[in-house]
Amino acid sequence: MKTGHIFIISALVISSTFFGVLSMFDLPESATEWVISDIILGTILYVNYLVIAMAASSTKTKTHYSSKKVTA
Repeated sequence: MKTGHIFIISALVISSTFFGVLSMFDLPESATEWVISDIILGTILYVNYLVIAMAASSTKTKTHYSSKKVTA
């Protein structure tokens, strides 16, 4: 299993446990909406980070060759 898979599985387990514990308490509606909006914002920021990281890594792997021949 890759490190990315382990991270995703552990994040899902932690978040499902958090929501399970959160559902046991009688929280006001506004607190629940605040937690959900926080999770949505975190997901959006994480996806943006992944897109930027993938774009940055793809530009670094390209090699530019000079059209000049070097003769010694």
